[in-house]
Amino acid sequence: MSQPKNNPNSKLIIPAPMEPDSAEPTKTRAIDGKTLAGVLEEAKASPPALVVIAGRPLGKYFLLTKETMTLGRELTADISISETAISRKHTDFLISSNGVEARDLGSTNGTFINDIKLATNASQLLNDGDLIRCGSTLFKFVREGQVETPAGLRNYDSKITDGLTGINNRKSIIETIQEEFARAQAKNSPLSFILFDIDHFKKTNDTFGHPAGDYVLREICDLIKTKMIRQRDAIGRYGGEEFALLLPQTPLHIAVEVAERIRSAIEKHAFIFEEQPIPVTISLGLVALDSSSKTSDELISLADKALYDAKNQGRNRVCVR
Repeated sequence: MSQPKNNPNSKLIIPAPMEPDSAEPTKTRAIDGKTLAGVLEEAKASPPALVVIAGRPLGKYFLLTKETMTLGRELTADISISETAISRKHTDFLISSNGVEARDLGSTNGTFINDIKLATNASQLLNDGDLIRCGSTLFKFVREGQVETPAGLRNYDSKITDGLTGINNRKSIIETIQEEFARAQAKNSPLSFILFDIDHFKKTNDTFGHPAGDYVLREICDLIKTKMIRQRDAIGRYGGEEFALLLPQTPLHIAVEVAERIRSAIEKHAFIFEEQPIPVTISLGLVALDSSSKTSDELISLADKALYDAKNQGRNRVCVR
């Protein structure tokens, strides 16, 4: 690999490989193209969850992994729902040996279980399939080991998923970036973001044909989403051969290792289409949330500049801004 040109704003990073799962576990996760296919496989080991079946964000599910998890409008809430009809601290979900209980926290519009309003500070044990309404958002309670993909979630999946690669489409990944950016700012937690694209992809299409190019796109996405990132990370197709990868709760030094691990894996992977080997490498631009980024658009812009650095310095490398 050639050495990069001197650039005070970027650098080539080659750290040791790491396991992305070594970072702190997540509290919540959203169903998207990368997780829907594996949800049923994970169901036996899954904790209880709340699935949004009406209202926004439709199709998102929140795993109940702590003894007490608070639902509210605050970005710092364990279950954060941006809806004005939901109080800043609306409902607690309490996990014990008896199961999961819902407790209203004196919310303005109340907590309803199967259309029956809970009294303020009163608790009720939840049964599998119970419907919990907070404001205009309706949740379905799914007991431990029963995470599912009902019709509403399949419809949701079709709206957020890129048809070719099965990962988030552009609109979906941008919305996820905006949501996680706001949450990271509110919680003062780390957030890293990667933009990457396939080197000389036009040449791949011209040499091997567009079906081969489609195969390369799918294969890269499958490799990354199934083997290279955690469930809580989000990957989306940002452009034709350009992709976005969001790493919540991930500081820069870990994100650097993740990015290099992905770059190396793609370079070494055997891409073979109709018995023809296809050489594939990617260039990656990486940025972490800090005080210089005031909006999610600025975060994306910085990552785009880092990606340009990587391509300008010879491609097949990771550059950081």
